[in-house]
Amino acid sequence: MRGGNMKLRYRWLALLMMLGSVGARAEIKVGDWKPVFVGIDMTTVKTDGRHASVAYVMRVDLKSPGISFMSTPHAGGKETISETTRDFAKEQHLQVAINAGFFDPCCNEKPEEKDILGLAIAEGKIVSPPYKEPTYHDALMITKDNVATIGTVTDTTDLTKIYTAVTGSAIIERDGVNTGDVNTLNRAAYGNPRTVVGLSRDGRYLYMVAIDGRKPEYSFGTTNSESAEIMIALGAYTAMNLDGGGSTSMVMEDKSGKVITVNRPSGLTDRLVAESFGVHAMLLAAGH
Repeated sequence: MRGGNMKLRYRWLALLMMLGSVGARAEIKVGDWKPVFVGIDMTTVKTDGRHASVAYVMRVDLKSPGISFMSTPHAGGKETISETTRDFAKEQHLQVAINAGFFDPCCNEKPEEKDILGLAIAEGKIVSPPYKEPTYHDALMITKDNVATIGTVTDTTDLTKIYTAVTGSAIIERDGVNTGDVNTLNRAAYGNPRTVVGLSRDGRYLYMVAIDGRKPEYSFGTTNSESAEIMIALGAYTAMNLDGGGSTSMVMEDKSGKVITVNRPSGLTDRLVAESFGVHAMLLAAGH
């Protein structure tokens, strides 16, 4: 009987430990917001736990004067010609930029013609039409007057007012709820570098996020679900996963006018990608 009681006790302890682990969440620490341009604030996010990671965040006020958006325009015989996000920002005179949609082929270390997987619109012109396969249909779409939405694109979606659009693999947060485990594309359930965009509930703020990874001593990377938790902590109400891995890159213009890489790309250098997405913004007044 005594042995039976001990077995029962161990079973209860095991059950309690299991319930505790299910309810446990990584702590997410959002740093203080710092203005870097008019209408753009920057912060870093650190998470602990199994996938301790570091994320770099730009929060763009869509109602701020001087804010406008740009994505990679059509070029070459396919859809675009690959370049680094840093070179894209230099060419377009952008203050902040991140890599954007998934593409094919990947990933030679020299410029080449690329196809973007999913909808891409630059300056009101369609660079890549909605994807015909049953994937890559979730897109960030922005009108010329900076009304932004994240939603699913179909052949019947009205794109006439869309000025800029980039496509990801999945909506990982919908109406404030973590939906990161719904889509398994692009190793969604594994910790990897991630590039993510999100919108606040009132549609005023756009979040541009680069999560570093593949460097456990510094930043492990996130699953789609873990990325969603970061977006929720930041204040996003809807969020979408963009291309990640070695493509994850965030760049910005520094005070001298030089474009620098903000994050630490997992391949130690910026990858040439098919598409990037960036922001024009006014410089802060002297003294900020």
